[in-house]
Amino acid sequence: MIFAVVGLVLVGVVSALNLVILLVVLRRWRELEAVGGGGHSHGFPTTGAISSIRPGDRLPRFSARALDGTAVTERTLLGKETLVGFFSLTCKACVEAVPLFAGHAERLRADGGTSLAIVHGDDSAGSELAAMLGDVMDIVIAEDSEAELSERYGARQYPSYAWYGPDGAVTTAGTGVAALRAVPVAS
Repeated sequence: MIFAVVGLVLVGVVSALNLVILLVVLRRWRELEAVGGGGHSHGFPTTGAISSIRPGDRLPRFSARALDGTAVTERTLLGKETLVGFFSLTCKACVEAVPLFAGHAERLRADGGTSLAIVHGDDSAGSELAAMLGDVMDIVIAEDSEAELSERYGARQYPSYAWYGPDGAVTTAGTGVAALRAVPVAS
């Protein structure tokens, strides 16, 4: 009888410990979503302010059409400070990030720089997100679910950003709304 009581107490303690661990993990997951991890990378939640784009990375070679019909290549961006933003139609935090990108884009434009938004998702060209970005960014490119342009840049999470210097090298990059709030405008 004593072994049954000890066994039940042990099972209760282990169950309580398991519940505490589960609650801690869920709380941390919610915190990560709150700092901009509401976007998705190939179906998986993003993980806060981590970016696969790194300082020193170079502008990738590409050729695309902007929503206004103009041809855009990496040469379009060279010679000036450039902010590139990566957005997804499935990312709730991307909509929240638009005003932050707008502020950075406006200051950058005043200093002779340019801004580019890449909107990822099927039917992204006609989306509300693309329209919002078209009002604030200099260039907006829509891409389908294959995300070829985002992959070339190395963006796998949304929203992400990368500041490029006039030489075409990344000066700073990040993922999530909190990371964008924390970054100073490139000079």
